[in-house]
Amino acid sequence: GHNLASETVEIVKRSDDWAALALQGPKARPVLSRVTDAPLDNTGFRWLTAREIEVAGHRLWALRLSYAGELGWELHGPCDSMLAVYDALWAAGEPHGIADYGSFAMNVMRLEKAFKGAGELTNEVTLPEADVMRFVKPDKGDFLGRDATVKSLERDLPWVCAYLEIEPDGVADGHGGEAVLLDGAVVGTTSSVAYGHSVGKILAFAYVKPEAAAPGTELQVVILGAPRNARVLGAAAYDPKSHLPRSDSAAASDAA
Repeated sequence: GHNLASETVEIVKRSDDWAALALQGPKARPVLSRVTDAPLDNTGFRWLTAREIEVAGHRLWALRLSYAGELGWELHGPCDSMLAVYDALWAAGEPHGIADYGSFAMNVMRLEKAFKGAGELTNEVTLPEADVMRFVKPDKGDFLGRDATVKSLERDLPWVCAYLEIEPDGVADGHGGEAVLLDGAVVGTTSSVAYGHSVGKILAFAYVKPEAAAPGTELQVVILGAPRNARVLGAAAYDPKSHLPRSDSAAASDAA
């Protein structure tokens, strides 16, 4: 293990008896408020925080975050509770047009928000190459992988994860693994690709040579054998300042 000698750590496998639901979208707060007495405004439940609350009579952990890039909460709790919680949320959401969504829709929404996923965060790349060093504090003390991460910063990166928009043709969007060209030469490959319906663009992550990763760089992506114009983006295509997931309740806004 990696715990200190003075620490007592017990690891309990909860995968078989713990589940999660995600309630996402602009109506998430009024829907959730119908089945909980917990405060849900920005004062009582800040963005990127977690609290244990009661939902439809069941104690759950609620996390105010959204991989879909909208206002929302993830609800984590015992599997035995989740069907009743789902039914309660569905009933509360029907007046608001609640609907289920699947993994393909989730993939599109996270790409619109420039959230990296399994295609980008692999064991084959370092943290600097994945461009996630804003989540790392090398000076906080020792942690697993710290030395390798610091050492990787001392040399030129072979590639870096870039966020692209690609010209659509209305036929094919790509699937990942497409060649990325700079001035006709291959400089990388896409890792995730999807059409963003909210922004009307094909969006992608790609691992490319550093000279091809600067925002504004004009590239081409080869989709079904045909090069398409592409450009490196410097911010999320959808709600780049994350106003939506941080939005407050109407009542709180009026009071302010």
